Amino acid sequence: MQRILLVDDEPAFRRLAAAWLEKQGYRVFTAGDAAEAKEVFRRERPDLVVLDLVMPPERTPEAGLTLVPDFAAVPVVVLTAHADHDLALRAVGTGAWDFLAKPVEPDLLRFVVERALLKRGLEREVASLRAAQPTEDGIFGASPVIQRLKEMIRRIGPSDLPVMVLGPSGTGKELVAHALHAASPRRSGPFVAVHCGAIPAELLESELFGHLKGSFTGAHQDRQGLVAAAHGGTLFLDEVGEMPPSMQVKLLRFLQEGTYSPVGGRQPLSADVRVVSATHRDVEAMVAEGVFREDFYYRLKGLILRSPPLAERREDIAPLAARFLAEVTKRRQHLTAEALAWLVEQDWPGNVRELKAVVTSAAALAEGSSIAPTDLAFARSGDPAAITRAAPTTLAQAVADLERRLITTALAATGNNHSAAARRLGLSRVGLLKMMTRLGLR
Repeated sequence: MQRILLVDDEPAFRRLAAAWLEKQGYRVFTAGDAAEAKEVFRRERPDLVVLDLVMPPERTPEAGLTLVPDFAAVPVVVLTAHADHDLALRAVGTGAWDFLAKPVEPDLLRFVVERALLKRGLEREVASLRAAQPTEDGIFGASPVIQRLKEMIRRIGPSDLPVMVLGPSGTGKELVAHALHAASPRRSGPFVAVHCGAIPAELLESELFGHLKGSFTGAHQDRQGLVAAAHGGTLFLDEVGEMPPSMQVKLLRFLQEGTYSPVGGRQPLSADVRVVSATHRDVEAMVAEGVFREDFYYRLKGLILRSPPLAERREDIAPLAARFLAEVTKRRQHLTAEALAWLVEQDWPGNVRELKAVVTSAAALAEGSSIAPTDLAFARSGDPAAITRAAPTTLAQAVADLERRLITTALAATGNNHSAAARRLGLSRVGLLKMMTRLGLR
């Protein structure tokens, strides 16, 4: 329910106007003077202020104008019996949204209030979309862990320090590497990625450093390696934990000295690259086991960033799913509130990659414009009955499931805006956050 603060020194007008606005479906708070208005505004955080300019103790329009900036966070509709063009312009100039003269016509008041609240809603939606908008690198999300990751990328990006990105498979470690590249002075240079686990060990050296003609069977001509191709830019070593120890030694020299030798060559070459590596494995455990060189590890881990699993950013699931659906659907499909709640409640061992695959498959399988939980369950497991097997067995579980669905629906409807979702649910923002923590939604 949208909230309005009505500020007027006439008790009769306050009572009648408040009753009329409440009949229109708004929750109304009132105040009779400037001090009370500021206190109610601070405590209740309304969506709109309707303000009489003639307020005690001065009872002059000029005194009332000084109050408008105090409520600048929301639209302000100014009321006064002293209507003239100059005063209207001055009120708007101080930040008022609109200007009405007393006696106020109910239909005109309704029109102005609806228009002002629509503006407020659009402002919130834009702010929410901007918060969740992917950066140049494509990182998407408004959850606290993603916002912290973006802030670390912003701070680390301009340096040339090597960075190791740790996190489970499917969390977007390569997107983090792209983000670091985009935030660096090397952004106009190349970004070269190599999957260390996808290239056979005997070919990895040639792929990285290149080779000379005749250096091995099949080397019919000189070939530039990926290190040389990344000169002036970023070299991304994906799944570096899969790199064999023999190759670790050779790459260590390049990390230390900036020089390397192609396979079959004796003349050292140099390349200026920033190295970003990533792995889903526990590298420190690998070092302790002796399968990952300690000196190589410390050269790679100048700084460490962690790409969070989806379980740590559940509030991003609904916006991510909607974005994936918008990318793939050729018709006007949407996820129902129940489908969004189902997505949030699931475990996602494959993280964002798995979520995208399920949403994409469900979009193809759904017969109508609405994608239901059964479509998602079938897309994930091939068994639409799977969704019914996790039915709650106790009253407490049923209540928790209902709370999750209501919160997820409110967050989806408000663009993941916690304050707006709390108002929609009749909760305080702190109360909503505590409930989300208890339900595993934060």
